[in-house]
Amino acid sequence: MDLRRKVELAPKKPGVYIFYGEGREYLYIGKAKDLRRRLMTYFSDSSQRKNAKVQALTKEALELDYLVVSNEKEALLLEASLIFQHKPKYNVALKESEYYPYVEITKEDFPLVRIVRKRNLEGEYYGPYTNITLLRNLLDYLQQVYQFRTCERDLKRVKKPCTEYHLHRCLAPCSSKIDPETYVSSSIEPLRRFLRGEMQETFKLLEEKMKKHASLLDFENAAKYRDLLLNLQQLLENQGVVLEPWRNLDVVGNCGRCYVVLRVRGGNIVAKLNYSLDSTKIEDFLFHYYIVNRNELPEVVLTKKPVKLKLEAQVRPPADGTEAELLRKAIENAKVSAQKLELNIDALEQLKQLLKLQDVPRTIEGIDVAHLQGQLTVASLVVFRDGSPVKSLYRHYRLLNVVNDDPTAIREVVKRRYSKHPVPDLIFVDGGTGQVRAAIDGLREVGKDCGVVGLAKAEETICTVEGEMFLPKDHPVVRLLVAIRDEAHRFANTFHQKLRDKYLLESIIETIPMIGPKRRKKLLQKFSSLQQIKESPIEELTKLLGSERLAKLLVSKI
Repeated sequence: MDLRRKVELAPKKPGVYIFYGEGREYLYIGKAKDLRRRLMTYFSDSSQRKNAKVQALTKEALELDYLVVSNEKEALLLEASLIFQHKPKYNVALKESEYYPYVEITKEDFPLVRIVRKRNLEGEYYGPYTNITLLRNLLDYLQQVYQFRTCERDLKRVKKPCTEYHLHRCLAPCSSKIDPETYVSSSIEPLRRFLRGEMQETFKLLEEKMKKHASLLDFENAAKYRDLLLNLQQLLENQGVVLEPWRNLDVVGNCGRCYVVLRVRGGNIVAKLNYSLDSTKIEDFLFHYYIVNRNELPEVVLTKKPVKLKLEAQVRPPADGTEAELLRKAIENAKVSAQKLELNIDALEQLKQLLKLQDVPRTIEGIDVAHLQGQLTVASLVVFRDGSPVKSLYRHYRLLNVVNDDPTAIREVVKRRYSKHPVPDLIFVDGGTGQVRAAIDGLREVGKDCGVVGLAKAEETICTVEGEMFLPKDHPVVRLLVAIRDEAHRFANTFHQKLRDKYLLESIIETIPMIGPKRRKKLLQKFSSLQQIKESPIEELTKLLGSERLAKLLVSKI
């Protein structure tokens, strides 16, 4: 059925509408109080003339569908859920300047607690956080207090508790020593309350345990709880105490389409988050941050002005001087982000002119190769949007059949990547004209076309298939390309180091005759490098291998 005809048949009721492209690709998802009236605007002459996005959407759309709901609120929630799940091409996207970590509590009888960067529809998440080291230390201390499960083993197949139980870091739900209700009430619920900002309960519990063991003259355990209490307090205080401990709020400041969120929990700033959005309306940001992305919603959200969007929290301007200072900090940080974005866009504009590209290269994918004297060859692919890295889209490639030949490796990566994925606005390769030509050859082999640029390290020479360009090292374009090159290089070397460590570990283990396949498997599952084995207590190695003599022999070989 013709799209315009389907629009004319749409009901005058609230609902959600979906434009589909080729292969039922989700192009755009929207909501409306009146479906027919809203959809008719897409085909009006004024919208087609004034809005390039509407023009492109209606030209590319092949199908249209809509879902009728009871009211506008239901339409809002359905729209958010579908956007979160399908991430349509033409919807405004909330872009993270970094790939932020979250705490996940899984939906199981005995929930698992872990740090993740990707979220699904079913998980229970707290965050995001800015500092991964802070988060790891925080969960480490809290596990010592509440003994929740962090291992990902199948509990149905485990017959006896692991080391974590004997170290009093886990209640061992794997061994039927505790029922699900008791585990959740004693381990998971207190953790949830702490992550929501109700931290005083944990501090009070540690203080009570410290005093109790001291009164029983059990000074060893008293010292353990004292150290836990001090470490936890110091960890949070280093983030900056700003409000009374019972105050939990988010502070949202923006400058243009750059937004900063300060997450305050228990009076401490636990994260400073940077985002960009193709909208300057604070309501659009709040919709995407809290409803679409399902981030944790505190009791209060501070904004410069009142907003119309209804959330299950107080959304209001600052009520006192302390809150006003927090908002000032958020706005100031947003201004810094906006200045950086403006500089990046300016560099991209200049890059377009230099390379004679049709469009500004807002999405650039960078490729680098790493190997050890031709062995263990790997490649990295990093993604930059508007001059900033998007770490969630980074990828690694293992190139087992390529030996000491960077151009061949680059051609192989380009073929593997772009035979399955669309090309970006520009491909960057670490190297000179030879690497650039190899990338172009790879594109031709998969029937794709894209601009390619390289950077030769000696003089930071910009290389294209047409020749070389020399610019001052402080030129914005050179600085941008160097940033992409350094990030691709770092990512490739980090992956290569892991492979080298694993390769050396396997090689050393294989030289010890008494370590057979079963023991070798246990070691490789537990450790990822020789350094980890070297730093492990001999008792732990003895328990893992079942022999103190063998454990000492292993350490002596390292």
